[in-house]
Amino acid sequence: MPSHSLTTTTRVGTRRVYALVLNKPKNLEEVWDNTFEERPAYWDELTEAQEVVYVGAAKSIMSRLEDHRNAKVRKAALMRVCEIDHLRNIWWMSSAEQAFIKESQIAMQLQNQYNDTYVHQR
Repeated sequence: MPSHSLTTTTRVGTRRVYALVLNKPKNLEEVWDNTFEERPAYWDELTEAQEVVYVGAAKSIMSRLEDHRNAKVRKAALMRVCEIDHLRNIWWMSSAEQAFIKESQIAMQLQNQYNDTYVHQR
């Protein structure tokens, strides 16, 4: 999959779907159990995956990525136990509405394309 550069501020600001690669801790079971009372329905997929990807959409991708990085405003459950490794992709959309609709489609496409990857979407 092609990666996209974050060099142009005007393109980065709005209407994007993004994919983050997460680092799954080696002691995932211990970290999860110390953080949450229950394991999620996707537990088996998560533990068996070689790679973990989080797909999201945002009107302002830079703000959203900073929120995820800083964990002050947004902290998805999966990212409470798996740290962000890097930004994998950004898909440019013509509108915020299109980005939020395409988010699920992109997550499904990634999951179908990469069998050893667990793709999480909010």
